[in-house]
Amino acid sequence: MFDPIVFDNLKVIVEGEIYELDLSGEVSVVNREDFVDLARFTRTYHISFRQHSCCIATLKLSTDLDNIHAELNPRRNEKPGCTVFIQFTYTQDKPFDTEQCEHFQHVLEDIWGETRTITQRLSHEVGNEEYEDLITVTFNRYIYEDQVGDLVEMIDYMLQTLDALEE
Repeated sequence: MFDPIVFDNLKVIVEGEIYELDLSGEVSVVNREDFVDLARFTRTYHISFRQHSCCIATLKLSTDLDNIHAELNPRRNEKPGCTVFIQFTYTQDKPFDTEQCEHFQHVLEDIWGETRTITQRLSHEVGNEEYEDLITVTFNRYIYEDQVGDLVEMIDYMLQTLDALEE
């Protein structure tokens, strides 16, 4: 057995909340990944779910060597935390136009706030009839263990975003 770090505790909370939604039928979990990068000594967890057919939501939680060391070394007076990214992968069978991308931007700013960094990356694989808009919400701060309520609230915002993008 190992002593869980902040990352592990937050990951378990997020995973539990999303799987509760999956069990109740509100969402369908479509992917889950848990990485340990031994070259850079980082941990990353992704969980993706779908509520409607057009879009997949992904919550990414990660920590790095600095934060792990801050937690495991009692002489450091730093508070260990994790970074969180939220992504929405919207797919359709025709190219995205500027008006649609601007609409997505406004929808996400209304839900997540204008202080968040929201980016969109459009892609299309030649020979494939599918077009993709990868929308990322970046929080320019760490999430700490005592802010687990904020993390759970993000899942509610993700559901609101999926509903808004479906419209």
